[in-house]
Amino acid sequence: MGSRRRFRLLALLSLTATGASCYAVDFAGNARARSSVFGIAAADYFPLASGWKWTYSVWKDGVKIPVLHEVLARQGDVAVVQEGGERITYVVTPEGIAEKNGERIGDYIIKNPVKVGAEWAVEGGRARIFAVDGRFLSARVGHHEGCVLIAVTRNDPTRITQTMFAPHLGPVTISIQAADGKEFLTLAQAVLVGVTRPDGAPSTPASSQTGR
Repeated sequence: MGSRRRFRLLALLSLTATGASCYAVDFAGNARARSSVFGIAAADYFPLASGWKWTYSVWKDGVKIPVLHEVLARQGDVAVVQEGGERITYVVTPEGIAEKNGERIGDYIIKNPVKVGAEWAVEGGRARIFAVDGRFLSARVGHHEGCVLIAVTRNDPTRITQTMFAPHLGPVTISIQAADGKEFLTLAQAVLVGVTRPDGAPSTPASSQTGR
């Protein structure tokens, strides 16, 4: 098993790194149905204007490294993001934010309506919103409320990717798990430890920021 830690599927999501923590409800869906941040849509949870940069502390195979994500270009509804060694194109639609594969719209990473229990199909599985009232606490990034937790479950092999999005900030935690009998093995984790906002970008309502 090495240094990989086991987590049960119904366990409370808890990621800690460099002084940051994130928590929400369990996978039974026990969460308040309304977000603590009102009047925002799915696209507001992942700002994709040129100039946004996010630095993550990524743990994988027992090693922790910093990884930079950066919006390289934005033309209309299409944004190109360099995520570590991978370049991904996203498209913003009235439904939310999806990956763009050539001329085809791929999987949505977040989608309206933003409410507990909302689901949509992804390639090889389903995505579901499990919480809309999560909190992200970080000495470097600040205190963010009204975070949305989305779990994407795929089959062959069974694996789960959990992503927490903070309003007007983007993904703040990511956890990738794979089935190992009745339990799940955590393969990788990422926690946001730094952010650069373009001029004029809004901060999360009801949050404190510690700087750009």
